[in-house]
Parts: sequence; structure tokens; C-alpha cells
Amino acid sequence: MNLTKLTSAILLGAALLTGTVACSKQDNSTAQTSQTTSHKSTSAKSSDSSQTNDSSTETTNSVKTEIGKIKLTQQEAIDKFHSQFSGKQIKSIDLSLEGKQYVYEIEGFDDTHEYSAEINAETGHASSVHSERLDHDDRNEQALNLDGIISRDEASVIAEEHAHGTSQEWKLDQEHGKTYWDVEVVKGRQSTEVKIDAHSKKILETEHDD
Repeated sequence: MNLTKLTSAILLGAALLTGTVACSKQDNSTAQTSQTTSHKSTSAKSSDSSQTNDSSTETTNSVKTEIGKIKLTQQEAIDKFHSQFSGKQIKSIDLSLEGKQYVYEIEGFDDTHEYSAEINAETGHASSVHSERLDHDDRNEQALNLDGIISRDEASVIAEEHAHGTSQEWKLDQEHGKTYWDVEVVKGRQSTEVKIDAHSKKILETEHDD
């Protein structure tokens, strides 16, 4: 009888020891799995961040490459416009990307007609030269006041410091008798338009486009 009890006690102890070892192994396995999952999650986040930074850098470098192709100054573009439409007043000057090339689009007017021309910023070639009669409602248009305005480069510096990106497109226009720069600044996939008074350098408006 005592031998039977002793045998049972030994067997029970062995079973408890086996269970403890098994639980210990399971806990270690769970901990290792948790650590592996955490590492993978951290790696995925790091990879996403790296890809975002790479995309932002790639966009910035691409923009800078295209900007480097701008050979024609704004005044030279205006002169090209006047060679097509002598003596006309300037209404707006737009410098923007069309495909892989920068193009000036200049609009002008006189008492009876409005005029437009697209001028390649690298080659100086004029295209899409067009004129048409003014609508009655457009006969009170005002010309751009170009005296004493800040340059495109100055407008770019102001816009980039404000929006923390790279200037990509520019428009010189007027509203209520005030000439202003409208600068598009890009950072990765985000685009911000910064409107700047071309005389006072004051930022008039900011608009984000994610």
C-alpha cells in the first residue's frame, strides 16, 4: 500500500514537472513571436518612412532638373511677346510645366482685342499665338504694374520659406490694381500655392492641395 502511494506521488510529481517545462517553452515561444512581430512592424514603418523620403527627394530633384532648363528670362519672354504683338499691354505672365518643358504663357490686350502667346522657356520658340476681340465686360482690364516688383527668384525664396518645399510654377497677375505672384511649391506629393504681393512682399494667401 505504501509502495503504491509512493509510486503515485512520483508519477504526479513527474507530470507536474513536465507541465511546468511545457508551459515555460510555450511562454518563451510566445515572447519570441511577439518580439518578431514587433520587429517586423517597426521595419515596415521604417520602410514606409524611407519610401516617403525617397519619393520627396525624387520629386524635388526632378523639379530642379526641369527648372535648370529655363534659359529665357521673364523680360526676354515679354520681348518675344511684343515681337508678335507690338505695343500691347501685359495682363498676366504664367511660367509652368507642360510635360517636360517650361513654357511662358503671356496674355495681353489693347482697346479692342486680347492676345496670347506661349513661349518655350528653353528655346524661345513662340507658339499658340492667338488674338480675339474683347468682350464688352473685359474692356476695363488693367495692365500689370511691373515697376519695382520683386523677381521670380525673390518670390520663390519667400514661398519656399513659408511652405517648406521647392517652387515649381509661377504666375504674375493683378487683382484690384495690385500685382501679385502666385507660386506653387511642392514637397513630395503635397502642393501649396502661395500668393505674394509683388511690391510689398507680403503673403496674401496660402492654399494647400494634398
